[in-house]
Amino acid sequence: MPRAIFVCFLLLALIRPISGGEPTPLSPCDILVDRDGESVYTLESGAPGLRRFSEKGDSADEVLPLPVAPVRMAFTPNEARIAVIGGVGEGKLLLIRVKDDAGVPVPLKIEKVFDAGHSPAAAAALLRDGRLIFYVADRFAGLIRELDGETGEVLRTFDAGREPVALKITPDQKILAAANLLPEQRADTAFITSRVRLIDLESGEITPIDLYNGTACLYDLDISPDGRFAAVTGTNANYHTVTSQVIDGWIVHNIVSIIDIPGRKFVEMVYLDDTYRGAPNPWGISWDREGKNIAIALSGSGEILFLSTESLMEIVRARLGEKPASESAKSADPLRYRVSLGLRGTRRLAMRGNTVWVCGLFDDAVGKVTLSAVPPLGKPYLDPHVVPEAPNLDRAEEDAADRGERAGGWIPLSDFSPMPGVTFARAFRRLGPKPVETAVRRGEYLFSDALYCQEHWQSCITCHPDGRADALSWDLENDGVGNPKNTKSLLYSHETPPSMITGVRADAETAVRAGVVHILFSSLPEEDYCAIDEYLKSLRPVPSPRLEKGELSLSARRGKILFESSRTRCASCHPEPLFTDLSMHATGSQDFKEPQTRFDTPTLIEVWRTAPYLSTGHWLTVREMLIDGKHANRRGQLNDLSPEELDDLVEYILSL
Repeated sequence: MPRAIFVCFLLLALIRPISGGEPTPLSPCDILVDRDGESVYTLESGAPGLRRFSEKGDSADEVLPLPVAPVRMAFTPNEARIAVIGGVGEGKLLLIRVKDDAGVPVPLKIEKVFDAGHSPAAAAALLRDGRLIFYVADRFAGLIRELDGETGEVLRTFDAGREPVALKITPDQKILAAANLLPEQRADTAFITSRVRLIDLESGEITPIDLYNGTACLYDLDISPDGRFAAVTGTNANYHTVTSQVIDGWIVHNIVSIIDIPGRKFVEMVYLDDTYRGAPNPWGISWDREGKNIAIALSGSGEILFLSTESLMEIVRARLGEKPASESAKSADPLRYRVSLGLRGTRRLAMRGNTVWVCGLFDDAVGKVTLSAVPPLGKPYLDPHVVPEAPNLDRAEEDAADRGERAGGWIPLSDFSPMPGVTFARAFRRLGPKPVETAVRRGEYLFSDALYCQEHWQSCITCHPDGRADALSWDLENDGVGNPKNTKSLLYSHETPPSMITGVRADAETAVRAGVVHILFSSLPEEDYCAIDEYLKSLRPVPSPRLEKGELSLSARRGKILFESSRTRCASCHPEPLFTDLSMHATGSQDFKEPQTRFDTPTLIEVWRTAPYLSTGHWLTVREMLIDGKHANRRGQLNDLSPEELDDLVEYILSL
């Protein structure tokens, strides 16, 4: 048994598991606040439920259990209902009544349940001629479904590209904006980017918009109050460089992209990072209705970043040629403030006026920040080498208990003043008991945490969203330089040694530790490495969208016979159950600069979501890889397949 695995067994024996008598972590994954700021709603994925609590703390929390693990939610236009989407594979949209038509809160109640496609990731709603319409991002089918709000009937579908995960409708209800998590191009090209699609809801016309080269991992978007601009969170990858350092954003920058909606074009990429401190993993975003600020949840550091729209719009309008560029516009550095709440996993937020509410995924808590700015403002406080200390939630909770403050209400944190004239009032609120931290839960947090990365630029999820792949190629130093490799999914990485495309790491345990050292330029205690191992081992495949009611289609069943036959010999290298023989093979797929000729055989499970393919990421589809790339066909064994047989073979592979 390798030493790292043996040590993990010993260390994990000391970590207390969740027993039957301890509550399941709530894991708040989304948050809404009604327009008057009186009721806060949190969506909880650990113990699936929708919670409502009073902002003033003058009533008990109400929790509605949900029949599916939820992902996102959205108000209907009058805020009388909330649309909740969730479910892996067979997704659902739950229409939940929260107020009567006069705006008075009523007991939470599920009114309707609609089918919502494969693993829906976002929802939006509008009224058209008095008729409620929903839009649902069908993430893994690459579609947006338009649903009748009364019957759930699919009225239209729109091609949404690769993994649409965020939706927003313009105030005039004419344009739907959708953001794609991952790029759609080959990984060995000079231009790679995720896209934003603008859909004209009257004509159905779809306009795909490329962002700046290297932009990926788009998690959320919002639209300015006037409907003119969309702001999209993401990262900008320097994928063309050798990953020899991380300082000054050498590997990745954290950004917001600005889209001109009427002009149907990308306008500007705004860096969120400070010079010596990254703003890691920007996630949720909210544009305040007065148009003064944008709030962004920095998931990797547990912070909220406030971006001044006054200085941002000066830059944007200069780029559009609508006004002369001032010195600040030329520098492309809008005024921004960063506020820490001490929460872990700040992924989704809501903004009303100058107040932002944010959920802490790993703390079962909600944070609140209120900005107060009184001109004239002084210079920013921050020494570029000094990072402000995050509040200690446990200590604040103990102090509140000593003062006799009501349990379950807002617990004040110290005010934060980054510069003269600017103050942030901070508080947090537990949604339940402080969660027990299992090895898997701690590992998931560490996988998402950038605070132990040198200068806080990135975390493991920067290149491995959901533990999978970012669809980019990176020039790592573990097998020479000048030979970039396509990012691999980490699903079943511990069960399928060796690790890395060239098998340079003996196993995933070794790869995890090397990744922290050589990509995050840091180190962790061995028990933390073990926790990350346990999280990665806990990953389970998402059912393929090619399945029919969870089973292989007739075409895929025919393809399975071909896959296992002597005609194709696919199963010789990809045998069940993990669809890999754990061996190295010469596939002929190497780049001309690649000294290696033999590559690790990957699992084919979830291959439907891991394009582009092979070591260089040259092939966008499995069909291209087999026919044009001659993968598994170097001796011509696939040449005698009929077009129908080839269709069946591809269908089976994409159903795994």
